Order: sequence, then C-alpha cells, then structure tokens
Amino acid sequence: MAEDDRQRSKGFRARKREDHALVLIRDILSSLDDLPRVRTLLRELGRYYDPVLGGAIVEVRDQRRIVEALEAGRRVEAEREIEARYAAYIKDRAHLGRGETAD
Repeated sequence: MAEDDRQRSKGFRARKREDHALVLIRDILSSLDDLPRVRTLLRELGRYYDPVLGGAIVEVRDQRRIVEALEAGRRVEAEREIEARYAAYIKDRAHLGRGETAD
C-alpha cells in the first residue's frame, strides 16, 4: 500500500483537529493595538459555544472587560483576561491544546 493510501485509510484520526478558538485568540493577542479588530475578533470568538463551560468561550461581560482594559491602556490586564478565558476553555480537553499556549 502506498503512503498516500495509508494516510487516507486512517481517515479522521490521522488529521490533527484544528482549534479555531486558539487561532482567534492568537489573532486577538497579536492585534491588541488595533481596538476595532480586537472587538470584531472578540465578537467572533463569543459565537463559539462551549458545552463544558455552559456558554461562550468569551462571554459579553468578558469582552467588555478586555475592551475597557485596552481603552484604559491596561494591555497586560487585557492579555491576562484573554489567556484566562482560553485556559478555562482548554482545561478539560485532552484533544485540544497539546502543549500549545495562546501566546
């Protein structure tokens, strides 16, 4: 059996699951100087429902805290809040975050 055929026969298990929340969080962290973009990305991330947490990965109140911190020039506080939300999301997911961090 050729290598390509072996990869196809493994199906879904052969592919690593992409964590779209991690991609968005990385985009947010790299865009902290662009408040309109951060707001857009936070809204998009807020659409991701997490059944374990019982709500959005980043709730509206969390989005507000992050934006308010950035507006007040408290970038480190905003980064901590973003990373805390991701940590809560990734905590009990063995299939996600294999050694990956938000930064």
